Amino acid sequence: MLIERDDFSVWRYHRLFGLGAEQPLLRMGVGWTPLLNLSISGRPITFKLEFMMPSGSFKDRGTTVMINHMASWGVTSVVDDSSGNAGASLAAHAARAGMQATICVPAYASPAKKAQIAVYGAEVVSVEGPRRNAEHAAQAAATNGRVYASHAYQPSYLIGQMTAAWEVWEQLGRRAPDWVVTPVAQGGNLLGYWFGFRRLRAAGLIDKEPRLVAVQSALVDPVAEALERGLDTVPGIEPKGYTVAEGIAVSQPARGNRLLQAIRDTDGAAITVEEATILDAQRTLARQGIYVEPTSATAVAALPRVFELARPDDVIVVPLTGSGLKGAPKL
Repeated sequence: MLIERDDFSVWRYHRLFGLGAEQPLLRMGVGWTPLLNLSISGRPITFKLEFMMPSGSFKDRGTTVMINHMASWGVTSVVDDSSGNAGASLAAHAARAGMQATICVPAYASPAKKAQIAVYGAEVVSVEGPRRNAEHAAQAAATNGRVYASHAYQPSYLIGQMTAAWEVWEQLGRRAPDWVVTPVAQGGNLLGYWFGFRRLRAAGLIDKEPRLVAVQSALVDPVAEALERGLDTVPGIEPKGYTVAEGIAVSQPARGNRLLQAIRDTDGAAITVEEATILDAQRTLARQGIYVEPTSATAVAALPRVFELARPDDVIVVPLTGSGLKGAPKL
């Protein structure tokens, strides 16, 4: 049996990781987040509560696998760039592993996220200017044994993200949903679902993968723009402004070509949403007792367009990616 049935974490699937380690070195209680059925505009939606992770975001899935992999190779110091969630996740897991972490963040990042990164003992470096400046700073800092532990580039991170697909498959009674709708910046979440469901299909456990929807702010929408132009790669764009959805303010995702492939192969879509609708969506969820950050709310803001594309009885899964406590309230 490849699934550890008594383990309710990402390590439930460790035999599928292919990383050469039978057991994880470190555990943080990551994974097996619940599904919650709510009604949005009269339509049933299945939400996966990914903000119920140790650091408060979905990033913990990939980070816990990545840090275990790096620890097995003797890594002691890591650096990353992040608008907040990836940095907080890396800082938390690095602390658990006894590693020193340096996180380069955009100066405009939420003070709450910066404080969370710092509380784990990581060094926080604020970088002025657009999001990509923080990426350049982190890459420049990857010297003298310090490893660039980037969620955008490290393959082991994506392995961890695949576990979300496998959990959804199990939680829905061993079937795939019809749609997965998720915010997209670097795209690790969407690609994790794509790779995960592809493996289920290759194993003969599902007939087809769900249609994948990438949601971006209309102010920073490189994937949606590239798809609309019929491109095979995602060229960098100039942001049209600072979006309230700071977690997806990435103007050129590292795996842009794979994101386009995933969307096209699943007959999916890329949807852009306006700032006002993002905040409205955040309020809509909050009125049902679920408080997420604006980045996470973008997926809910995109649902009216998804409803136009979907059949009435389609099962739509929306990962709620980050806790609302990570930023100043905007309600």
